[in-house]
Amino acid sequence: MNHTQRITHVARQRLSLTKTLVREAVKRYLETLVEEIATGEWVEIPGIGKMQVSKEEGKGFVTSITPGGKRVRREVKMRLRTRIRLCEKFKRKVRQATVY
Repeated sequence: MNHTQRITHVARQRLSLTKTLVREAVKRYLETLVEEIATGEWVEIPGIGKMQVSKEEGKGFVTSITPGGKRVRREVKMRLRTRIRLCEKFKRKVRQATVY
């Protein structure tokens, strides 16, 4: 299901909500979530778990491939570390839905 399909799905569940209202509410929620995550603090996402993104000083080197296909070695100056702690209910749901 893509973003537009999710908006339509939510709007159909509640007759009093239009797709425009749902789209605006989701957009504002996600914008606020992005701002909170960018602070580097743990952010709780109801029904999913907690998430933290932190900025760290980089170490070492990586090899990048340029658009022309040339390999270039460069120093890592910064890294973003993402930590996610999923809630148990969400983990169970994902395990049940996952097909190997």
